[in-house]
Amino acid sequence: MSLNLIIDYLKDKQWSSTDLTYVIIYMVIASLLTTPIFGIPIGLAAFLYFNDKENLQAYQHNYKNRK
Repeated sequence: MSLNLIIDYLKDKQWSSTDLTYVIIYMVIASLLTTPIFGIPIGLAAFLYFNDKENLQAYQHNYKNRK
């Protein structure tokens, strides 16, 4: 999975308030455990892994079919 795929997925995603809440919570927890510089991307990666894994895989499949 490439970084461009993840960036495109995050741009195309229709964010709900629940999704934003989870992203913020993951970022705060990761920032408390590490520094904020590392906490923000780690929190975003945790959100994608724990909450959006299936949607990201489906997007990856559709992304490959578009090219």
